[in-house]
Amino acid sequence: MTTGGSHAGLGAVLTRLAKPHTTVRVRRRTFRPAPGPTDMGYESRTVGEFLDGIASESVTPAGGSAAGVAGALGTALCEMVCVHTLAREDHAAVTPEMADVRVDLKRRRDQLLDLAATDAAVVAAAFGTGSGEPDEADFKRATGVPLTTATACLDVLELARAVVREGTATAVVDAGTGVFLVHSALRASVFTARRNLQRVSEPAFVAEIERRSAETERAAAAAREAVLETIETRV
Repeated sequence: MTTGGSHAGLGAVLTRLAKPHTTVRVRRRTFRPAPGPTDMGYESRTVGEFLDGIASESVTPAGGSAAGVAGALGTALCEMVCVHTLAREDHAAVTPEMADVRVDLKRRRDQLLDLAATDAAVVAAAFGTGSGEPDEADFKRATGVPLTTATACLDVLELARAVVREGTATAVVDAGTGVFLVHSALRASVFTARRNLQRVSEPAFVAEIERRSAETERAAAAAREAVLETIETRV
């Protein structure tokens, strides 16, 4: 991971951390997740298996992975509204927009599941048995992944505006439930990023993460309120 202080360098780091199932380099050794949920992808696991994994002695999956999966659940609810809307002939006028939104939501859902797995890999590499004492590079990684998760959640909240505005009224309440889940996942992810950021001493990196975190939270709060206000006018 780049340790330089440039904003461009940070952007490259966040992009790399968002890629699923990548090899994570930690203190001159290569770590690959052990076979299991991280290696297979959470989309291949049952809900029960995922919950059992969290409520186990293993260090992963933990909070970051739970936030990613929660965000994916909320995203799926917004997708559901798109599906029901597209099936109605009386909503033909919004079919093109809903079709595009559905595609974008599916991309974000897949991304959030990938980030859940990536978070587990990063946490296991830094804090798992035999990994040694975490260093600053580890905490940078443990900051970058949840912030990327928060950014993906913000994208979903913005897409949800169109979902509740144009979606079939009989299902927009489900989109509201999805928005609550996604917003909670975003706040949890920013919370995790800030906690890990406390162990990073590089001023430029810290300042940029704090700026992005604050901007993400503000935009998310505005998007959530806009969605809920729209739902109130339609239900």
